[in-house]
Amino acid sequence: MEVELAGLPLVVLPGTYRRESESRRPTGPVRLAVRGFASGGQALQRAADRYWQALGALPVWEGQGLAAGPALRAVGAPANWPLASPAWSGVLAPEVHLVAGSRQWRLAGSPGGPFAGLAEVRTLAATVSDACQMGTRLLLAHGTATQVSSIDLAAGSYTTGYYQATARLIATDGQAGYLVPTATGQDDRLLRYTAATTSTTFLLDAPVRRLASHAGFVWALTRTALWRLKGTAAELLFTHPPLLAEDDGAFLVGHGTALYTWLAGRVHRADTTGTVRGWTPIGPSGLATRGAASAGGYLWVTVQDSASGRWQLWATPGRLASLQGLALDWEKAEPWYLVEEWADAGAGWPVAVGGRHPDLDLLLGRAGSSGLLALQALPRPGYPGRRASFQVASGLLTALPAARLPWLGVGAALAWLDGGGTPVSVQLGWSLDAGSSWSWGPARAVGGTPRGFLVLEERFAPPLEAAALQVQVAVSGVSDWSPAVVGLWGLGATSATGGSGASESQWLPRRRWRLAVQLGPLLPRADGAQDTRDPTLLAGLLWDAWRSGVPLAFRDVDAPPGATVLVQVTALEERLGGVTPAEARRLELELVEV
Repeated sequence: MEVELAGLPLVVLPGTYRRESESRRPTGPVRLAVRGFASGGQALQRAADRYWQALGALPVWEGQGLAAGPALRAVGAPANWPLASPAWSGVLAPEVHLVAGSRQWRLAGSPGGPFAGLAEVRTLAATVSDACQMGTRLLLAHGTATQVSSIDLAAGSYTTGYYQATARLIATDGQAGYLVPTATGQDDRLLRYTAATTSTTFLLDAPVRRLASHAGFVWALTRTALWRLKGTAAELLFTHPPLLAEDDGAFLVGHGTALYTWLAGRVHRADTTGTVRGWTPIGPSGLATRGAASAGGYLWVTVQDSASGRWQLWATPGRLASLQGLALDWEKAEPWYLVEEWADAGAGWPVAVGGRHPDLDLLLGRAGSSGLLALQALPRPGYPGRRASFQVASGLLTALPAARLPWLGVGAALAWLDGGGTPVSVQLGWSLDAGSSWSWGPARAVGGTPRGFLVLEERFAPPLEAAALQVQVAVSGVSDWSPAVVGLWGLGATSATGGSGASESQWLPRRRWRLAVQLGPLLPRADGAQDTRDPTLLAGLLWDAWRSGVPLAFRDVDAPPGATVLVQVTALEERLGGVTPAEARRLELELVEV
């Protein structure tokens, strides 16, 4: 008998050839599971155990589970609140003030009590185009309409012409105001004002798209670069390809240790610490955006989905740099969560208003109507602020490398460490057509105990055969507490193989060969010709093949000429059975199919 390995003919020592399965076929079901919701997520499709999608949920326990996210409460807008307009806030504890359009408002109601609407304070000199807070003052830009004005939050006074220049954009480093002038041909410079008529000019590389005040610096996003300014120093942090789309740089918001902006129809992030410089596409994408805000420990972004056309509200806790991460330029993945999706014109223009009322962290303006939406980022004592329902779905649990897989059932795990009061309703669903249609099990009541862990399963009788399976949990009836979804899985029969990279035990059908080659002396070839090769050289070639681990072409004893499979030399044993090394010398090989 003769085989070939990497083109080398090898005569098999009679009685030593064995061909067998590489391992036993496992029995029973295999679980294809989704574990953890702190990375990957619906913004990035990855292996099934790291891909998931949700609506109305936010993470708990450092991303180990997903529970009901914040509710969006409809509140009445003041009579003069501008429709579909951005707003800016200023805080002088415990008071929170807002400016939008040509008006100033403050939050009504008692500090520490529930939010009671907005009370108008005054009419401003003109419509506000941009604003920032410098100490106890709000600095207001009004475009070409009038010069920069200022609200003294401590004294309650309003000053027009605070800086005697008109400005399109304005920001502060805490010591001075930086403005982009409205004069023709001067949109590529910043004017730093320390008094009404005292200014310093910074000439930048290109027209300024957006300014931001963050971490004691002024950040300027130009058409081709990002700048950092403080005092009289201006530093070009990095350059980027020219911003060509009209909405590129629609917002520039600081959150944690990073800046976020909108570029090429997607949220991008730039770290403000460490040595990695540049914009990284990190968040959701869409047709358009209505702004972003940092509030309640999350960054909130409104996006119009490119597939459905619906407006959505997304949130991320971001990723705060650790000392180790800064040293290695490495940080944990940044997850994004879909908090709300609207079937109508939706909402946008978020503004942070937290600190005065426990049930309020963020306000959004309604599009197409005069209302506002109030959001409480986190549950607080006496103010749960939770969404009444949420849902979590797995990615595609696939039968690969098999074409189809008999699915035996689906399951989910829920946990709660506090609350457990009024029971909530939980349903387990599954889809065999990539989410186009869903089947649902019966609703179950969950709760009634302060702490709990519950496993829900639906078994299929008979099994459902399909190429892929998705699992979904829908929770409704949430009020003052919420269980967290901590795991989703499908149960597949192991008569098919492996899965999507998410299975708890995977198995692939592979063959194993065991055979021996006599080297001292070499046996005659299959055609009767004498083998004249040097046995020591042949042994060295086989040892090199074992050391390298490179897959090699292997032609079996009963394979036709040219028909090969890829194998690896997994084990090699050389035996000397004679008086001298040249006598009764043989090499035993173990090959495994790749």
